[in-house]
Amino acid sequence: MRDTIITGDSEDVIADMPDESVDLILTSPPYNFGMDYDEHDDKVDWDAYYTKLFAIFRQCNRVLKHGGRIVVNVQPCFSQQMPTHHVISNFFMNEGLLWKGEIIWDKNNYNCAYTTWGSWMSPSAPYLKYTWEFLEVFCKGTIKHAGNKEDADITADEFKRLVVARWNVAPEHKMKEYGHPAMFPEAIAHNVMKLFSYRGDVVLDPFNGVGTTTAVAKRLNRSYIGIDTSEEYCEIARERARCVAPVVTLEDYFV
Repeated sequence: MRDTIITGDSEDVIADMPDESVDLILTSPPYNFGMDYDEHDDKVDWDAYYTKLFAIFRQCNRVLKHGGRIVVNVQPCFSQQMPTHHVISNFFMNEGLLWKGEIIWDKNNYNCAYTTWGSWMSPSAPYLKYTWEFLEVFCKGTIKHAGNKEDADITADEFKRLVVARWNVAPEHKMKEYGHPAMFPEAIAHNVMKLFSYRGDVVLDPFNGVGTTTAVAKRLNRSYIGIDTSEEYCEIARERARCVAPVVTLEDYFV
């Protein structure tokens, strides 16, 4: 399955993968906010949502290597008081994974528009504005990911910037171009792979969408496996992986 993008249900596809065959899992699951995805109902009962999500994550845990990492991009559902990042973190810890840390992806979007303020100009029940999302990072078995030093491709400047667990990265601006309502930018995938994986590692995204993870993995000389239920998204992802362009400078991926 290396270097493939597969249309299907991630729970079923990953079930056919061998144990401990993946080095890094990077994903952003559907938010269940009512987003207009191609083949996914993004507004289901929360119990049903977590039941399916955790079935997929259990398969992810099984195929992750000892010392491998799982990085999940997630935003809490402020309007329904659902702390999704905490729920997902508790799941992984209950499954025996080690908490590596939490990275704040700050979008610098301080003028974000909200359709409601809760209790306007009152302490009764104001809504909080999130100008950031979270990257929850977990390790399997040990916090050390073994690999050849020669295959580490992170520079000194990149390392010093990325270990500070607040990444100032602008939101993705090509969502209309790719026809997907909820993409994380390539900078997020680039940063995660540089900090947490080696060249040649296998990177899996079980909610690959239009292929940001797989395109960046190809660019950075990682093997990739992307899965999504939408054939339309998968075809876009395959095209992006075929046509990756090199990163020119470090500053291309920071703001």
